[in-house]
Amino acid sequence: MDLHDEHEIEGEPVRLSQQSQRLELITFEHDCTLRDEPHYLTNRIESPQSCAFRFREWFLIDPRHPQTVRYYTSSYLLRSELVRHIKSRYWFMIHPFSRFRFYWEIWLVLYTYALMLAVPFTIAFTGTMRRENYVYFIAAGVNLLSTAEIVVNCLTGFSTDQYYQHVRLGPWDVFVNYLKGMFVIDFIYAFPASLFARAFIRNEAALEVVLNVVSGLLLFKVVSLWKIWRYIINIFERFRFEMINYYKLRLILISGLFIHWCNCFYKIAATVVEDPQYGEDPLWDEHVKFLLNIDNGMMRRYGHCFSTVLYYLFVMSFGEIGIPTTVHGKVLGAVCIIVGICFQLYLILQFFKLTTMTNSTKRNYAESVSQLQAYMGMKQFPKEMANRLMFYYEKKFEKCYFDEDKILSTLSEPLRHQIDDHSAARFYTTVPVFKDVPRSLLLALVRNMEKEIYLPNDMIVKAGSVGSWICFIHTGSVAAYTQSGKEIFHLYDGDHFGEISLFLKNKRLLNVIAIEFTQIFVLRRKAFIELVPPENALYQRLEEKAKERMQQILLEEELYKSHLLMVDGGGAMTD
Repeated sequence: MDLHDEHEIEGEPVRLSQQSQRLELITFEHDCTLRDEPHYLTNRIESPQSCAFRFREWFLIDPRHPQTVRYYTSSYLLRSELVRHIKSRYWFMIHPFSRFRFYWEIWLVLYTYALMLAVPFTIAFTGTMRRENYVYFIAAGVNLLSTAEIVVNCLTGFSTDQYYQHVRLGPWDVFVNYLKGMFVIDFIYAFPASLFARAFIRNEAALEVVLNVVSGLLLFKVVSLWKIWRYIINIFERFRFEMINYYKLRLILISGLFIHWCNCFYKIAATVVEDPQYGEDPLWDEHVKFLLNIDNGMMRRYGHCFSTVLYYLFVMSFGEIGIPTTVHGKVLGAVCIIVGICFQLYLILQFFKLTTMTNSTKRNYAESVSQLQAYMGMKQFPKEMANRLMFYYEKKFEKCYFDEDKILSTLSEPLRHQIDDHSAARFYTTVPVFKDVPRSLLLALVRNMEKEIYLPNDMIVKAGSVGSWICFIHTGSVAAYTQSGKEIFHLYDGDHFGEISLFLKNKRLLNVIAIEFTQIFVLRRKAFIELVPPENALYQRLEEKAKERMQQILLEEELYKSHLLMVDGGGAMTD
């Protein structure tokens, strides 16, 4: 049955709506007519306009969070995670991919890096027993901020699988996981050990030992730097900065931190040993005295150390102190030079890595985008079409251009089958109709499927056309319309449509439109009949679903046509 501008019901013509006429196009702007469901959070907080509602949204999964974009690739997965969080007993917990957590991690980047600068500086350039009162006020502030960090971490869920789609929100599970990780180090920062030590220890020698031990323990915060790089990656992805700039920034931050720590350790090492048996060196002795004299000020002493350390690290000269003649000076100078050579090698390797990355897959992607832009400019595509092409490229390649066919052609046959089986397993486990079907049959079916990609508003199936295949949605969502333009349902990840064509050789009854970026797998009738016998449970499920859906479509179509007829009749009477 072909689409026409008029359909007949009981001999009377019925004009199709403007919506149904637009379905003649290859693309169709999906304007959802199905009733929107209220936000699931209204089950907990009634008014969506209340401050409590808006505040609580900050702690739920955020569609714009980089991890959400990467791992929750469709609105179905995102909505399922949102519903699971809100309906759980632990709906008050913070989702790790929430808006609040993202901005909290931005703060942690600044806070942790500042600590990595301040802690060694304080240890090296302020005397343990002569620290000013403001140092203890700063320490109290760090204790409070670290306590807040512990509270937030104890309220933030964590992921348990490699695809980050299974987030655990139970408070006890979260605490145990945190206890296995950074809890001890965070607790050291949160506990006001120096204040307690000064309050309860009267012996100055014992107090100095305790304060030195506490200061040394604070340096273990450096192990949290690996999390900082992950947070910075999220920032770059969220705001769409070039990732090559991330690697440049990381190199700058690591180099600055390394030189700063070398500076602080140099000051400690230069002043910790004062023994005449190491020999005499007037320049070296003067250098050490200057570093020990607190009247010279922290920044002056830091600058004096800084110039000397730079000379050593880059093996330019021995600076103002000349070549050391004491054993202490020689050993310290040799260690600094060796560390400096290793640091220079690191910088050279990182430079070559950055140079190589400019020719990596991301560089190839940028070149392919440039070619696409030149092509669109030559063809003079309208802005809307150009935007759709750019969106397709971004989604398909995820900013990493590669030739999959070329890669697979270099692999052995067993490896290619292993890759196919892995991809197939990730797909068919999300399709409910495949439940309890033997794995061997599923793998055979998936190997006979064809992958297709559709952009928002693309028409996947056209009513009235002849079809002989069924479509399974891998990621994305679609809207289904009857021939007369009535929107009747939406389908999401794991759903299927077109099953009627597997059993009946009639024309399509529905128009199916992609709501968002959608990937589907298409299985032809011929392959289905060859692989799935009629007595198989999968065959019977799909056949039953086909009958059920056909009845639903025909009923909805008749009801909608009757509605249009009544509307036309009412309009004629008014005229």
